Amino acid sequence: MKKVLIFLLVFLTMVTLYAGGGKEQSLSVSDSPVKQFDGTTIYLIMEQSAPTEALEKLFPQFEELTGIEIVLEKAPYDDVVQKETLAFVSQRGAYDLIAAPYEFLGNMVTNNYIQSIEPFLENEALHVIPSFNKDDLIPGLWNACGEWEGNLYGTPSNLCVMFYGFRKDLMGNTAEKAAFESKYGYPLAEPTNWKEYRDIAEFFTRKKGDMLAGEVLENNFYGVSMSGKRHPATVFEWMNYMWSFGGGFFDDDGELIINSKENIDALEYYVNLTEFAPPGVSSKTWDEQTTELQQGIVAQAVFFNDCAPSVEDPDSSLMVGKMGYGAIPAEKAEVAHFGGWGFYIPTDAKNPEASWVFLQWFLSKEIQKTLAEQGFFPGLASVYDDAELESTIPYWSASKAAFEICSQRPRIPEWNSMSEVMQLEISKAISGEITASEAIKNLEIEFNDILKNSLPVTYQ
Repeated sequence: MKKVLIFLLVFLTMVTLYAGGGKEQSLSVSDSPVKQFDGTTIYLIMEQSAPTEALEKLFPQFEELTGIEIVLEKAPYDDVVQKETLAFVSQRGAYDLIAAPYEFLGNMVTNNYIQSIEPFLENEALHVIPSFNKDDLIPGLWNACGEWEGNLYGTPSNLCVMFYGFRKDLMGNTAEKAAFESKYGYPLAEPTNWKEYRDIAEFFTRKKGDMLAGEVLENNFYGVSMSGKRHPATVFEWMNYMWSFGGGFFDDDGELIINSKENIDALEYYVNLTEFAPPGVSSKTWDEQTTELQQGIVAQAVFFNDCAPSVEDPDSSLMVGKMGYGAIPAEKAEVAHFGGWGFYIPTDAKNPEASWVFLQWFLSKEIQKTLAEQGFFPGLASVYDDAELESTIPYWSASKAAFEICSQRPRIPEWNSMSEVMQLEISKAISGEITASEAIKNLEIEFNDILKNSLPVTYQ
């Protein structure tokens, strides 16, 4: 019996040593769990943006640490969503990991396009990045990006939120302050409501040859930068006004309330504000807004904070150090439109475990802080509380405050169809094809058709 046991022990040892071409494969995996997917390739798609490029620069660190190669595909916002949708439908395993706007979560889960990450969270053998601490993730942001009906399907990727940006050099100019108070009867300062925002927009709209802060303008100058193209950027900007004016999509019982006085007033305000913006609002998105801010041809804007790193980039912006950042003006409600993206593992992913290793690495504090220094907005509480970042990044404090009060889009499966309708109707109102009231009425008709089998909405 003893000889048999010895024989079995020797045999099992030889199998362990020589399996996989004679390499000590099992032993190496056990000794270095972070390398257990060495040689694997994961295919990732993300929005083409400065934060994505910052992350891409760190990929060699991840590949050296884990042995996992990353093949990244980048595309503009609209193209990313379209490419991901086509990949979901084809079910050919095109991507192991995707970054997608969080409002599509309900649609992705309902259609079984993405898989729950809870099995990965529960599998101790896959916890291979020691510095990953799921308890450091900000619960509200994680839930917004990943939680659906009690289950987690993703993690935050690049987070962003809308806030207020302004030319602090102009707002603090003695001559401009005196002229403003003389005209409007109150001091020039960061606006607290939309009337003040409009007054500032009107005040700083000047013609070529006029004086601005003691200098003669060589070109026209404008009071505000805005989006107005048939594009999600226009919908997202208008939603700030909508919420702030006391409007919304659904009431507390889940019934549709889009055709309200508050929503009409918010859209009329948005349309009228274009008088003080550079020409061509109906052809602009956040990309053109960022350029206008960089060029220093506008006094203020409501925009996503992930555009701020470009405004503070000395290689591409004339406004470095001249911008201030703060809270969006409030009317009936305090607003900061959350626009985050989440990372999700498709159900047809060929290497889901390796993708989970990447997510742990990405969400580790060291990587999140490094990314924050390069213009990324993290999902970890410890990074937002970092004193060094707060003292060196001009938009950090305003971003942190905005995330604490952020307002979320409905994450219902029908959102994509609703967004497409809003893009059309709001852009038509901005271009003058229809009135604000007509646009809102059209939204009511279209939304009722889209939601006819879902009202009242029970999950947002």
